[in-house]
Amino acid sequence: MSAPAAEIPYARSVIALEGGHFETIRRTVSTLFRVAHGEAFQHRVDQDAPAVARQRPRNFAVFMGYDFHLTPEGPRLIEVNTNAGGALLNGLHTASLCDPARLACLCAELHPVETMSERILDTFRAELEAVRPGERLQRVAIADDRPETQFLRREFELFRRLFEEHGIEARVCDTAELERVPGGIALGGERLDLVYLRDTDWLLESPRCRALREAYLAGEGVVTPSPREHHLLASKRRLALFSSPAELVALGARPDDAAFLAEVVPETRSLAELGLEGAWRERARWVFKPSAGFASRAVYRGDKISRRKLEEIAATGDFVAQRRVDPGVVEVATSEGPRAMKFDVRAYAYRDRVLLLGARVYQGQVTNLRTPGGGFSAICVVRGPGACAAG
Repeated sequence: MSAPAAEIPYARSVIALEGGHFETIRRTVSTLFRVAHGEAFQHRVDQDAPAVARQRPRNFAVFMGYDFHLTPEGPRLIEVNTNAGGALLNGLHTASLCDPARLACLCAELHPVETMSERILDTFRAELEAVRPGERLQRVAIADDRPETQFLRREFELFRRLFEEHGIEARVCDTAELERVPGGIALGGERLDLVYLRDTDWLLESPRCRALREAYLAGEGVVTPSPREHHLLASKRRLALFSSPAELVALGARPDDAAFLAEVVPETRSLAELGLEGAWRERARWVFKPSAGFASRAVYRGDKISRRKLEEIAATGDFVAQRRVDPGVVEVATSEGPRAMKFDVRAYAYRDRVLLLGARVYQGQVTNLRTPGGGFSAICVVRGPGACAAG
């Protein structure tokens, strides 16, 4: 695959990740998947949920994203995302900048790009297999709202090329272009095997999603990530459950899993439960997030928020408060010399398995990719002492 366009920012850095921290990340992903798909947990979160959220397809979600801040005590899960962008631009492309043969003794979890590409394609094949056993993946649509305007639009083209290099026809389209046909979903009159949905209308409520919504509720076609996975794992409301060991045990989680998640997931509560006055008094200890937000939009650090803005977001009834956990810091080479910048770690996962790792280097209150000198960064899972002795 050719390199992405120069407009995609890359930080001149490599983030070192301790092996123990990687194991914590891996355990977090597998534990959350197991807990969220337990019957008692699903019954709890389905109460009063809309029809699209309650729909239970047989497939799951490609490219779940688990975002962590690294602290002296270990990784802390800040949020979970379906539709996690940047996997090809971040985890896969930054891996292509490394020489596996030269760095194998230093970095674990470093694989040739060809191996990672096959891993990625296998997740799409698994999604189709879950719904239509025995069928071969032949035609895919990569759908988003006005895809040509999206910041990561170059990644759509990389996905298209990746599919086509492996004999799978792929087209990038606006979600509104999708059509419902008898028993499935089509694009331009051609029936699709799978829709890779990059659209952030999680519940398919907008007019552009009408055909897709109707097909999805009828159990026709394969849509990944499925809205169900966002409902179970990525709504910020779930962080309140994931950070409460008592709630988790009551919902059938093993006590050791509940204790582990309560340590890794910072305390999260609904802003309504916390109360306006309590939130204002302790605002420096919290970060306020919309329950259905993404890409750090409308996220407010409590130590920076005004009383007026807090009252405004509290009035919506749709925000959570999460205990503030500061991100890690890394020194980055910039055009103006070395600069200390913040970073977070994203684990791209399928079901209960980590596929790729990537970091985002930035400055400012919240994660962004527009800071001069910042952007995507590679991650090296550091091998233990003596790993290179034989070399």
